[in-house]
Amino acid sequence: MKFDWNTLEMTTSQQKIAEYVERNLQTVLLSTEQELADTLSLSIASISRFWRSTGFKNMKDFKKKTTQQMTPTPAKKIETILSQSSEAEGLSKNFHTVMNHLEFTAKQFSEETLTEAAQLISQSNKVYIYAQGSSVGLQDLLYFRLARYGLSLHKMVNSGSELLEDMIHLKKEDVVILLAFGRKVLPEEAVIFSEAKKVGYKVIAVTDQLVSSISDQADITLFGSRGEPWEFHSMVAPTLMIEMLIIAISSYEKETNLNQLDKLHELRKQYKDVLPR
Repeated sequence: MKFDWNTLEMTTSQQKIAEYVERNLQTVLLSTEQELADTLSLSIASISRFWRSTGFKNMKDFKKKTTQQMTPTPAKKIETILSQSSEAEGLSKNFHTVMNHLEFTAKQFSEETLTEAAQLISQSNKVYIYAQGSSVGLQDLLYFRLARYGLSLHKMVNSGSELLEDMIHLKKEDVVILLAFGRKVLPEEAVIFSEAKKVGYKVIAVTDQLVSSISDQADITLFGSRGEPWEFHSMVAPTLMIEMLIIAISSYEKETNLNQLDKLHELRKQYKDVLPR
């Protein structure tokens, strides 16, 4: 279920509450305001103000209106089955958790947004890709796949002040794909957004946060769930979003991109004895 939060008018605490509600709706519906306040280390007053600021009379009103719109999901059905089995622990439980991330990601998915991102990338002068930490693997995957389509690409691998070596080349016609995971906005990400306002280039953010300044500042946001902050962060759903983006880009100029793949196939045949796969 997707809520239409007005993040521009939210305080930091209210964004924290909204993010938790989005991720843990079932738990919230079974919780009291005190339990929610304890979980988030906030006051009951902060929780109460949140409901009023988002258009509900109180938490009871939120629960009533939300419950009326809810229907059972496949993930919840699987959860029920696994909870009845000793295999609910260990690998089976982890498998279910990843499925839950995928289902939650699917609920936020917008084909229109994905198509818009693909068009923006395809029409850009140059595509810059920035990542840190575990998302560097996604950066490599995206770069490897898009290079086949003849796009002008650049991996931004520097951090700290060395990032500026890349920033001086960005132009208005360029696009930055920002792989930004975690609630905290990194200094490098803040600089990328700051320069986007001055230079005019577009920023496409792939993130695991639904309510954050990353989403507010990016021109286009693609969401991939990695779980709660205290959980093992799975990259399965973000990887799926990257692959969906690659497919969408390949479909944008289908004939040209298919020709590129045909050329690759022919080269592989020609040099199979010299450069075996």
